[in-house]
Amino acid sequence: MDETHHRMRFTTSIRVMRVDRATGLETWRVSGIQRGGSIERNMDTTVTEQASLDLVGDALFGSDLLRIWADLTYADGTRESIPLGTFLPDGPKRTVNGTQGASSIPLTLYGRLRELSDAQFPGVYSVPAGTDPVTAAEGIIAEAGLTVAPHETCAYRLGASWTFGMDDSQSGESMLDAVNQLLDLAGWSAARTNPMGEVVLQPYVPPADKAPSWTFEEGPGARFLRSMTDEKDWMATANMVRAVYSTQDRDIIGVAIDDNPESQFSTVARGRIIAKTYEYSDVPEGMDDADVQAMADAKAAELLRTEQAVIHRVTMTHIHAPVTIGDVIHLDYPNGGIQGDYAVRTQRISLTAGLPVETELRAYVRSTL
Repeated sequence: MDETHHRMRFTTSIRVMRVDRATGLETWRVSGIQRGGSIERNMDTTVTEQASLDLVGDALFGSDLLRIWADLTYADGTRESIPLGTFLPDGPKRTVNGTQGASSIPLTLYGRLRELSDAQFPGVYSVPAGTDPVTAAEGIIAEAGLTVAPHETCAYRLGASWTFGMDDSQSGESMLDAVNQLLDLAGWSAARTNPMGEVVLQPYVPPADKAPSWTFEEGPGARFLRSMTDEKDWMATANMVRAVYSTQDRDIIGVAIDDNPESQFSTVARGRIIAKTYEYSDVPEGMDDADVQAMADAKAAELLRTEQAVIHRVTMTHIHAPVTIGDVIHLDYPNGGIQGDYAVRTQRISLTAGLPVETELRAYVRSTL
């Protein structure tokens, strides 16, 4: 469906389908779903998404997954079905009202990354030096029974072997910890899932370098509420960054300090040091200490530039639009004094008419005196 339809008025019907885990096919529609419920997406959580529904009837779904659809009918009569998420169902309780056969079951649904978060390696799992870390992550995901969405290739190769599944492993205990550690080494974003339940793997791209995928514009056809929260957070903005690279012999530390009196966030302007340290334990093969030192210094300088940005946070509510966490949108709201490109950090989709979405947007703005 084109953008014109997405800007039309529409009616909404929520449909929940059972999905066979083995085949990935939808088997039948779940009856008894009550009006309401929500889907929450958050870039700062490892599982990234969760949902809630109320169900009257039976909540015994076995190993099946549940997929939530929004069936939209636009003003011109055209229709569109939009997948909103594929989840693991959990129905641990029910409420009863004394009427025979009538009970309500609040369902909590978890994104499929919960499966990776719950899973651990049965024994030692090693990834050899020289391995493509994204391919290694994809293998772990497949071993846990999940499907990876098509993605681009990765040129990075591990400079040392990595071992998981041990008390002294280089990552946490879960398979998801291992996957995200490998993706981080490659410079890729942490894993997330798409609405069909596939795991999305993609290189990290700074929001400032992304083109907006949607525009919310003030005017007669505006799809957002006028009331918003607009705030800037600069309290924890760093003026010193340490990048620590660990080799078998020693730690090599790169340091970048902003001591420029003309800089708003410098040690001079703030009157104190606000430091952050980032640690890296993978060094590409063939680099001597001087090379690693240069890499650490450059990384510290890069991180300082990233840290020295005010977080500009906007919280808004809008009608459903085809955007998700990690996307960049353009907001044009002159009467509210808010204009610019923002990354979507969180979403709370209400499964009601119009699919209203409460969204937290973020932009990182470098400020100087």
